[in-house]
Amino acid sequence: MSLILSVPDPSLTTNLLAADTDEPSTESESCSRFVAEPSHSRSPTGSPLSYQKPIHVVSTEPLDPCYHEILTPQSEPSPYLLKPDYPEIERKRSYLHDVSRKISRLPKDLGRAVFSNRHNELKSTMIDFGETTTAHGIPMILNTDRVSLRVFWIIFSTISLICFCFQCYLVVDKFQKKEKIVNVELEFESAPFPAITICNLNPFKKHLARSVPEISETLDAFHQAVTYSNDANNEEIRERKKRNSKLADFRFVQYEPVYSACDCIRGEQEECIGNESIPPDIQNACICNYDRQDSSVWPCYRTSTWEESICPECNDIGYCNVPNTTGTDSIPCVCQLNMGYCVLRSEARLRRVWEFRGKKVPDAHSPFRKDFLEHLKKLGYGNMTDQVAITTRAREKLILRMSALPPQRRAALGYGKSELIKQCSFNSMQCDIEKEFKLHIDPSFGNCYTFNADPNKVQASSRAGPSHGLRLMVFVNTSDYLPTTEATGVRIAIHGQRECPFPDTFGYSAPTGAVSSFGISLRKVNRLENGDCFKPDAPLPPGYIYREYNYEPEGCYRNCYQKRIINRCGCADPRFPQPSSSIRICDIRNEHTRDCLLAESVRMTKKKSCRCTHACRQDVYTTTYSAAKWPSGSTRMECTEKDCNTYYSQLVFLLVTIKCDEQLSRKPTAAMILS
Repeated sequence: MSLILSVPDPSLTTNLLAADTDEPSTESESCSRFVAEPSHSRSPTGSPLSYQKPIHVVSTEPLDPCYHEILTPQSEPSPYLLKPDYPEIERKRSYLHDVSRKISRLPKDLGRAVFSNRHNELKSTMIDFGETTTAHGIPMILNTDRVSLRVFWIIFSTISLICFCFQCYLVVDKFQKKEKIVNVELEFESAPFPAITICNLNPFKKHLARSVPEISETLDAFHQAVTYSNDANNEEIRERKKRNSKLADFRFVQYEPVYSACDCIRGEQEECIGNESIPPDIQNACICNYDRQDSSVWPCYRTSTWEESICPECNDIGYCNVPNTTGTDSIPCVCQLNMGYCVLRSEARLRRVWEFRGKKVPDAHSPFRKDFLEHLKKLGYGNMTDQVAITTRAREKLILRMSALPPQRRAALGYGKSELIKQCSFNSMQCDIEKEFKLHIDPSFGNCYTFNADPNKVQASSRAGPSHGLRLMVFVNTSDYLPTTEATGVRIAIHGQRECPFPDTFGYSAPTGAVSSFGISLRKVNRLENGDCFKPDAPLPPGYIYREYNYEPEGCYRNCYQKRIINRCGCADPRFPQPSSSIRICDIRNEHTRDCLLAESVRMTKKKSCRCTHACRQDVYTTTYSAAKWPSGSTRMECTEKDCNTYYSQLVFLLVTIKCDEQLSRKPTAAMILS
């Protein structure tokens, strides 16, 4: 219990405290002393003492009875006492309790000070800032009395803030792209002459290609498809039935058995004369020996005099030992019963002479019609009547077939250096064709030859102009062209010494009977290495198939495609190098493999799953082309006009020149994104 007392001076306080601690006495005495003493005390001014310092008297004892007497109406109120405030009477707390209580109340007091008191210092500062800031929307919100205007300014300020944040995002995003500023510097110096790769548009000689069964079969199928397209209608061809018989392993031979129409003058059991017409049925046809070297069909005998059998041994010409004789092999063959000899049967389906040499197809009532259409579809020409599409398909198949051959065999079927390149000069000096041209076998164009291919011995043109560049006279021999080659002329590719030539992708065609002039200007591109480019000192990607050349985006894409074919088809595409010699080449005679190659090629184009970048340092050759008729009428020729026209129509005169002797160098630098 506590009392609030008013004491005049310290002495009175002492007396009160002493009275509280003295020995107890009677209530009347204690009360009389307590009441009587004030009448004799005066303040220094002579007036009765009034309370000046309130003190708490804390006691656990019951309230003094004198206090009740003082407060009774009969007793005179003491000027030194105050009326107690009962609700505030409490027990004194400890010091630690008071400190913890103040700390716990601090957030509430601080929040109340900030948000409830307008004149609080922090709130006043914020209000002053809002009223004086240059951000135009905030002062308008605070100083506007109308609610509608205040809502308008709030919405307008919010939209402005969003636009500002979006603009900041765009600036940061642009900075993250690391865009560059390209500086172009012209350096007047002698530019190095590039490597020039030249190819005949016809990849292989026709008379040699016919001796190779892979090419001969493809050309025969092409002939059948073209013949059918000339006589085709729009009827839907039924899907061919799956054959259960397996093809025998291929073997190169000179003779093979074929079906042919024939005339048997001496009798059904004697030798007959074959022709290219379509027989009425298989019983009236003959089986003949077809010579692949000279394309002759002889001798011929009725099909009834032949029998399918298994021979123990066959030679390289195509003849086999008759059954039950010497030999340890089991080779499918066809035996002539009357003459007593057998011929190797290299395919399950004997070829038809009227299909690869004739100019007609079996009509709708012919028993060979269905078989012909099924065979055509098996070869990949089903429902194709457009000759352009047929030619494109045949050329693709021819490339695949030839790419599967060993390099030495492919080179033997193409054109030699002296056959293709008749004359050459560089920098006004005669070339050594055998030494200065290097063989490059391309899957699309066969034998190609590269001038200035040695990176350790770079040729340079002394001056600009046609007389100081590379001049070539090329003979293409159009009389020996394959039927799948649609144009006559040559294909040239311009590239660096350490770059792989890709004439099918980056080449230029030059026609016969004309002077073709190619002007070249060099542009060196140096990209910043901290960007997205392939560094010059970086190792080639794992399994890169063009390891003897520098990195190029085109080589990267082909490398990616080859890896995809290996993973999906289980074999390597024969058109591109193998990552390893242990990986087998795809056999396109297998229908499943051929379909897999075609399907994956289409998926590769659609998905674009390969990620290939440019090289940080790259030489780019810009080429301009012009042509003129050649030769001119005043050119002196030691031949008759007819012979000269025939001869020179198969020649291509090429002028590969340097357009200018300056080197255009593009050097990109970092862009200033923020100003």
